[in-house]
Amino acid sequence: MAKIKEIIANFILGTRRFSNKQAKKFAKNIKNKRILEIGSGKAKRYTIKKFFDNSNEFIQSDINPKYGHKILDATKMNYKDEFDIIICINVLEHVFDFKKVIDNIYRGLRPNGIALFSVPGYYPIHDEPNDFWRFTEHSFKRLLRKFSYIKIKYQGLRRYPFVYFIEAKK
Repeated sequence: MAKIKEIIANFILGTRRFSNKQAKKFAKNIKNKRILEIGSGKAKRYTIKKFFDNSNEFIQSDINPKYGHKILDATKMNYKDEFDIIICINVLEHVFDFKKVIDNIYRGLRPNGIALFSVPGYYPIHDEPNDFWRFTEHSFKRLLRKFSYIKIKYQGLRRYPFVYFIEAKK
């Protein structure tokens, strides 16, 4: 029943469509890059990998070994200057120590690397009991202040955004 509610919410609010549209636009001209996706999940229809050219080295990861990706706990990852792009879509709200994840992503990016984040805003609680946070554009501006550049987009009304999509450059 919980999964049905999430599907209905995605359909009505357009959160997944919005994130996919933004990721697809971003990926359009990306070639020969090393990319890490955190929280790739199990559903093939949600994969971001399909938007990227095959010339890229694309590493899918998840904390759940059942999904068949590289096993990765983003709060414990210890990469340094290894990736051109790190993608973290619909993950941060499920991680209690989200600040640690953001710091690890920053460290894992090469100079001028780009992090992509997407998080729900005005959205139902889901994947309980591991749905901890909702963020605002103001919280992201502070959380990502180490980055040299951030661009925040949202779906919905500015005061009632359903989802945020953020590009942050190291």
